[in-house]
Amino acid sequence: MLFVDDEPSMCEIARIYLEERLGGCIITPVTDGETAIQLIESHSFDAIIADYEMPGLDGLELLRRVRNNNDMTPFLVCTGKSRHEVVIEALNAGADFYLQKGEDPYVLFTEMKQLIVQAVTRRRSEKALAKSRNFLEEIIDFLPDATLSVDSTQKIIAWNRVMEELTGIPSKDILFQKRNSVINRFKSPGALSLIERVLFLGEQASYISGDSDEDTRTITEEYHSFFGEGNDNDRYFRITVSPILSADMERIGFIGSVRDITLQKRSEYALIESRENFRALVENNTDIVMRFDLEGRHRYVNPAILPYIPFDPEYLIGKRYSDIIPYLKDGKKWDNLIHEVIISANPVEMNISFQSVKGLVTFNWRLFPELDMEGRVRSVLSISRDITFQLAFEKEKEALLSQIERNLGEFAILNDGIRNPLAVITGWLSMMDSIQGKERDTLMQQIREIDQMITQLDRRWVESEKVLGFLRRHYDIQNRFLPDQK
Repeated sequence: MLFVDDEPSMCEIARIYLEERLGGCIITPVTDGETAIQLIESHSFDAIIADYEMPGLDGLELLRRVRNNNDMTPFLVCTGKSRHEVVIEALNAGADFYLQKGEDPYVLFTEMKQLIVQAVTRRRSEKALAKSRNFLEEIIDFLPDATLSVDSTQKIIAWNRVMEELTGIPSKDILFQKRNSVINRFKSPGALSLIERVLFLGEQASYISGDSDEDTRTITEEYHSFFGEGNDNDRYFRITVSPILSADMERIGFIGSVRDITLQKRSEYALIESRENFRALVENNTDIVMRFDLEGRHRYVNPAILPYIPFDPEYLIGKRYSDIIPYLKDGKKWDNLIHEVIISANPVEMNISFQSVKGLVTFNWRLFPELDMEGRVRSVLSISRDITFQLAFEKEKEALLSQIERNLGEFAILNDGIRNPLAVITGWLSMMDSIQGKERDTLMQQIREIDQMITQLDRRWVESEKVLGFLRRHYDIQNRFLPDQK
């Protein structure tokens, strides 16, 4: 504490009383104002006590010099005069207290200490409050959400940088303005409607009665607005407001924040649409689609399974195949197949047959692991297709094609069989002298006609070879019956 008095004896008396007798103070005595100014500029003091009348720089001028330097150290002016104009002059100059000297030093310094303690305590509280406010302003300014705050007089007392970016209005044009004057500054209808909604919800939050629990005082609402220009101006926001309460739990304003959740909402809607499309596709699919959890239990079964089971598909949900053994003999085998996919994280395909409501059926069963973001199996998807008719058709097709193959082989053999006896007949006819003239010509004409028929059969054979080649390429017919062709 700096004590300034041109009387050295007064400085010593002050030190004895304030340090030794009353205690709690450390005195730095100074006998002139100029020295006091030098010490104030180089040191920090909790309080300054100065005599009103001093030669050179007096207490009042010292006070003015201190305050002109924006130094708000608690300042107490002492004087032996009791004129009211002196008191008023000292207080107007920025003194915290004015103290008139008396005859009893104990009373004087006791009152002085009380005033000093009061002034120092108040100034420390003011500094702490200012520091707290500055700290709070910095926190609000660096919040990731656009944030504003309104006091009980309807003035905007906080408007952070994210709010500036969102609305395009700097805080200097908004702070400490009435809400009605603030509204007139908005050029964007979207920004205006958003802030109006925040203010409206803030008023509601300010008048919620009863419970002081934070969850019941906070209002959260999703807000949809057209913000900005262009086709991509459909925006979604989450507004959160809460009343500001005093130490006495009185509502003295509110704080509101705005978070742009457009991407989140669009993702949610896209996911919902994707799910609905998937559900429509799966539920109208003729293949049986199922999903299993990591324990091999059914999580989903589409309606395509209905014609094959004697119970509602919901009966399968939460069950393994081994849990429905009365209906399935190979349930454990199928469970092991699902478990194999879960362990290996690889797809599996096989044909399975079982006795269904429609009789003995065969399915082509394909199992696929479904992976999470870290590549771990989270479920198994299966697609089953009824191939009973397809297998029967394949067997019938194989039998029919085999018959065609055999018929073509027999056709080639028959063709050779006809041509050989005809050659023998022609040879014998040329050697028989008993047949002459017209009879020979008639027989030779018949032989030529038969030969032409065989030639036509040869042409048909070539065409049949082309057909058989096609069947071999597309139906995997092997040349098991036909003689080699050269």
